[in-house]
Amino acid sequence: MSNIRLLKIIAIILGILIIIGIFFLFLGLAKSYNNLGNEQKKVNKPEIKNNILNEFIFSQPQDAQLISSSLGNNNEILLRYLYQGNNVLVVLNAKTQKIQSIITLKRGKNFGK
Repeated sequence: MSNIRLLKIIAIILGILIIIGIFFLFLGLAKSYNNLGNEQKKVNKPEIKNNILNEFIFSQPQDAQLISSSLGNNNEILLRYLYQGNNVLVVLNAKTQKIQSIITLKRGKNFGK
């Protein structure tokens, strides 16, 4: 009998502690949710100060077909062309607007030879 009474007291204490823990959990979540709304108001959108676009004109051969283009490190533009049956890679410097390198990939019979 005394063991059952002791177990009931322990169960009641644990139940009360669980209820208190859940209360503080919801209280903390409510506070963090309110703080999240305040932080979103404080975040400023970046302002674009310079709306001037740089025009970049590059002439390509008339029978070349542009396959892809991408902007790399140090403002380098990589253009991939299909020209006379070969893949041609052109690396341009966007600041100086000059060609840095032209790489022609020709078809071979075996890889590496």
